[in-house]
Amino acid sequence: MKGAHRIVIVGGGFAGVRTALELVKRRARLKAFEVVLVDRETSHVYNPLLYEVCTGGLGDGGASARELRAGVAVPFSDFERRVKKSALRFVRGDLSGIDEEAREILLRDGRRLGYDDFVIALGAVPNTFSTPGVAEHAYFLKWLPDAIRIRERIATFLEAQRKGKEKRVCVLVAGGGPTGVEFAAELANFLHRLTYAGKLPRDAWHVRIVEAGPSVLPNHPEKVRARAGARLDRLGVEIMTGTKVVSVESGRACLAIEGDGEECVREADVVVWAGGIRPPESVKALRLPTDAKGWIAVTPTFAVKGKEHVWALGDATSFLHPKTGGRVPALAQAATREAAIVAENVTRGLERRLPLTWIPPEHWMTVTPLGGRYAIADLGRVVLSDGLGYLARKVADFLYFSSILPLRRAIHVWVRGTRAYSKND
Repeated sequence: MKGAHRIVIVGGGFAGVRTALELVKRRARLKAFEVVLVDRETSHVYNPLLYEVCTGGLGDGGASARELRAGVAVPFSDFERRVKKSALRFVRGDLSGIDEEAREILLRDGRRLGYDDFVIALGAVPNTFSTPGVAEHAYFLKWLPDAIRIRERIATFLEAQRKGKEKRVCVLVAGGGPTGVEFAAELANFLHRLTYAGKLPRDAWHVRIVEAGPSVLPNHPEKVRARAGARLDRLGVEIMTGTKVVSVESGRACLAIEGDGEECVREADVVVWAGGIRPPESVKALRLPTDAKGWIAVTPTFAVKGKEHVWALGDATSFLHPKTGGRVPALAQAATREAAIVAENVTRGLERRLPLTWIPPEHWMTVTPLGGRYAIADLGRVVLSDGLGYLARKVADFLYFSSILPLRRAIHVWVRGTRAYSKND
């Protein structure tokens, strides 16, 4: 679009997609503009449901891998079609740098994209803390391909069990945050149901969570932690707190127990790494101001410190709460709220108005699914669990899809995913 204000967004996760759509909402104020969304993949993935993909379709009459993908992955072309007059387009590419003087971003294949405003929404990647063997032997529940690979590994075990060729599978989950806990609970619930139905001996499987801190879900209220612990215990999940993974090898993991300095070895046929996040390597290539841990330093308006027309939001940034001093958590709801502020401030820049600052809430509502039709919904003053918590989770999923897609398309994605994943509940 000749003469249009060019807004380039790198990262097609929660922050990037919502920023693009929020900008389109402001089309009347932006007037002549173009939003270019850049990502290395071709689909926007709803990460909160990846744990469902890991076991989905493995039971009798289960869903296919294609159905499982369709319930979490939305092609970027869907967003292009949603926006009229081609105000939004998608470019597949991998960011390699930025030329601030020329106002261009550089892609790894040599292409250059000019911008008038540049929005960085790169997200985060798993932090292995340089633990030996993790890169070679562990799965990362961060991307859809790894969720599919975990599912394939469990399917291989079940098939070997059916043929009497394998007696036991031990799954070790490194990290007791929401990602690790949700996966462990979903897997244990699935295997527990097979055992209850007489299709799998109870001694044929073991699920273990290893958490370095004193409890699972360390950033959640005590009431939530207690209910989660009780639920995991009922599902037969072993929880080892105050324990770190020292190394991972084929079929086993070496653990260090805090306090006594002892190390022990545990069976680990499948290791799922959910031990924290770090900034992606591409942040370094941008040579932008960062904090001590490498997160991009931003102002309360989400402008990158010391830079003009460069914005950053989401998991890749260090946004500190003005009252608590703590870093805003890596939550989808935080990223989507930040996106509205960024889109508004880009628009205000064109209108020559002062930008907005953001004050995040001190408490975030969360919903933690824990296997089958059970979840814990922390709504602030009220904590719902079991079926009511599960209902809250399904509502939250639908609200998200309906916020980024036309209603009929959102219903289609949500219903298809719900149908596929509920077969193992």
